[in-house]
Amino acid sequence: MNYEAILRSAGLGVVIGLCGVVINFSPGSAAWEENIGLSLLFELRGHRPPPSQVVIVSINGETAEQLGLGEEIPHWPRSIHARLIDRLKEAEAAVIAFDIFFKKARPPGSNESMVRAIRGAGNVLLVAYLQQQRILDGQTHVDIERLIPPTEQLAEAALGIAPFVLPKIPVRVSRFWTFTGENRLMSLPAAALQLAADPDGSRLQNLLLSIGEQPSLSGDWQSQLHTAREIFNDSSLQTRLQEAFAAGEPASLTPPQRSLLRSLLALYAGHAYPYINFYGPPGTIPTIPIDEVIEAPPGKLDNLKDKVVFIGYAGTYQPKQKDGFYTVYSQPNGLDLSGVEIAATAFANLLAAETLSPLSRSSLTMLLLGYGLAITLLFRWLPGMRSILMGLVISLLYLFLVYSLFKQQNLWLPWFVPVALQTPFALILSQTWHYRQMRSSRERLRELFGYYLPGDVIDQLAQHKKEPMTDSSTAFGVCLATDAQSYTKFAESIDPVELQSYLNRYYEILFKPVRARNGVVSDVVGDAMLAIWPSTEPDHKLHQMACEAGLAINRSLQQSDLEPKLFTRIGLHAGELVMSHVGAIDHFEYRAVGDMVNTTSRIENLNKLLGTTMLASSAVVDGLKGIETREVGQFVVAGKQLPITIYEVAAMSDEVSPGLRRLHADFADALAEWMRGDRESSYEKFKRILAEHPDDGPTQYYVEQYRERRKSRKNLV
Repeated sequence: MNYEAILRSAGLGVVIGLCGVVINFSPGSAAWEENIGLSLLFELRGHRPPPSQVVIVSINGETAEQLGLGEEIPHWPRSIHARLIDRLKEAEAAVIAFDIFFKKARPPGSNESMVRAIRGAGNVLLVAYLQQQRILDGQTHVDIERLIPPTEQLAEAALGIAPFVLPKIPVRVSRFWTFTGENRLMSLPAAALQLAADPDGSRLQNLLLSIGEQPSLSGDWQSQLHTAREIFNDSSLQTRLQEAFAAGEPASLTPPQRSLLRSLLALYAGHAYPYINFYGPPGTIPTIPIDEVIEAPPGKLDNLKDKVVFIGYAGTYQPKQKDGFYTVYSQPNGLDLSGVEIAATAFANLLAAETLSPLSRSSLTMLLLGYGLAITLLFRWLPGMRSILMGLVISLLYLFLVYSLFKQQNLWLPWFVPVALQTPFALILSQTWHYRQMRSSRERLRELFGYYLPGDVIDQLAQHKKEPMTDSSTAFGVCLATDAQSYTKFAESIDPVELQSYLNRYYEILFKPVRARNGVVSDVVGDAMLAIWPSTEPDHKLHQMACEAGLAINRSLQQSDLEPKLFTRIGLHAGELVMSHVGAIDHFEYRAVGDMVNTTSRIENLNKLLGTTMLASSAVVDGLKGIETREVGQFVVAGKQLPITIYEVAAMSDEVSPGLRRLHADFADALAEWMRGDRESSYEKFKRILAEHPDDGPTQYYVEQYRERRKSRKNLV
C-alpha cells in the first residue's frame, strides 16, 4: 500500500477502534463482557484451590435432619448456634463470621446461651442488613441508607456487625463491596480481614505511629472501623503506610502477621467494588456441615485453628435455595453459589490480594483503539483468504494473551468486543473496501486502456488513473519473445499476398497457446511476437503458464499443416514489467517496453548461439512444476553488466524420455566442472556427451568454446 492508502486504512482502523470503545462503554454492553467474556475465561481456567485460611460451616436441609430439627432454619433454637460458637472457640478459630441475619426477636431467655457464647469467643462478626429508601423531601427525592442490625442482644454481644450487600434480582453476581454505601461501611468480608489481620488494632496503630500519625485506636472495634474508613478515603495516607510497611514497619511482626497486614493495606488501597475471582462451583471452598462441628470429638477440629470461619446456608441441598445467587458457576441443575460462599470467596480474594483487576477506562480505550487499528491494517495489507486466516491467528493469539494474563496475573482484559465484534467488523469493511477498490481500478483501466488491451489484462494492471499520453504503468509479469529462423530469405522468395496469408496462419498458431493460458500478445513485428503475462504482484503461476505456452507453440507448429514449418526460437524472462504509451501526435500504442523486454529478446537470440529452441532466465524457471529444464550456463547479454543464468526449457516432464534425462544429468555434471574452472575435465565429459548426442547444441557450444580458447592460447605463445 502507498502512503495515501495507509492513511485511509489507518483512518478506518481508528473508526473501528472508536466503535469498539463506544460499544464497550454503552449501557448493557458490559453485561456481554461479563456474561460471555468472563464466563469463558473462568471456564478455560477451571477450578483452583482457595487459600487454606478460610472455611465454611454449612447449614442446610441435610444438617437439619442430622440435628433433628425442621427445615425452617430461622426457627432453630439459638442454643444450636451457641454450641457451634463454643466449639469454634475451642478450636481457636481466628474469626467467626455469621452470614445469617438474626432479625427475629425471641422470647426472654432464648438468646442467653448464644449471647454468652458470642461474648466468650470475642471474635464473632454478625451480618447486618443495609436498607436503602427513597423519601420525598419537599420537591426532591432523597436516598437514605439505614443499617438494620440483628437482634439487639446479639448485636451488643458481638464484636461487630457488618453488611454484605448482594443483588437478589436475576442478574449475575460478579462483584462485591468492601466499603459499601454512602457512609463507607466495611462489608462482612472486609471486616473479617480487618479482624484477622489486626485483632486488637495494635499492628495498624504501630504502623501509623511510624509515619508520625496519631491514631485514634483504643482497642475498640468501632475505632478500628473508623480508622479503616479514614485510610480508605485518603490515598496519600495509603501511600505513606505502604512505604513504611515496605521499609519493615512494624518491626515486631512475624511473617504470617506481615502477610495479613499486607493484605489489609491492599484492601484500603483497592477498589471499593472489586470483581470476584471465583475459585469454582458450589463446594469449592472447604465446607463442614454444622452438625459435624457440633458433634466432633475433642481434637477433631484442630484443623480450624487460626482459620476464618464463615457460617451460613450452603450445600447441595438447601430448602428452596433460600440464599442462592446467580454467578458464573451456577449449575445447570439450578444450584447457585450461596451468599456465605460468595462472602468466603470475597474474603479469600482480599486475603490473597487476588480480586480481578479490569483495565482502567483510559487503558481500555487505548486497547480497543489499538486493536481496531492493528486488525484493520492487517486486513487491508493482506486481502482475501490470507487476511481471514491471519485474522483468525491474531484473534487466537489475543485470546491466549487474555487467558494467560487472567490466569497468571488476575488481570481481566476484554475479548468479546475485540474478537467477536471488532474483528469481523474490520474484516467485512476491509474486504468490501478492497473489492470496491479493485472494481474501481478495473473500471478506470477499462476506460483508459480499453482500446489497447483485452479486458482481462486491464483488470490486473495499475491502480491509478492518469493521462494516457504521459503515463506509464509498472506491473510484474513474464515476457515471451519469438523469432522465426530464415524468415527474411523465405519472405523474399514468396509472393506478398501469399506471405500475408502465411503470416496470418503462422500467428494464429502462435496466438492460440498464449491466449489459452491467459497471455496477451503485446507486439508483432515481422516474424517476431512479444507476449506478456502481467499481474499486479509477482505470481509463479504466470511463469508456469508462459513456459507451457512456449512448449505448446513449438508443438502446434510441428503438428500444423503450415508449409514450410519455420523453426521458431523462444526466449522468456520475468520481472518488473513497464507498460507505456508509445507513439506521437494522434497515434499511440500501449505496449511493454524497457529493460525486461530487451533482456527477453537477448535471451531469445542466445538460441542461435546454443542451437536450442526455447531458453528462459532463472527468474522464470524458479518454481516451475512438471516441466523439464536444464541449466546451460551463465551469459552476459547485451545491455547487461552481470551474467544471467540461462535454462533450456525442454519439454513437459511426462514427455521426457530416459535418454534425455541421462543427457541432462551428464550435461549438468560437465557444466558444474566448467563453472568451477576445471575446463580439461569438463571438456572430456562434453566430448563424451557429444559422441552420444551429436545434435545437442549446448554441448557443441562448450566443446567449441574449449577448442577456441585452447587455440587462442597457442596463438599467444
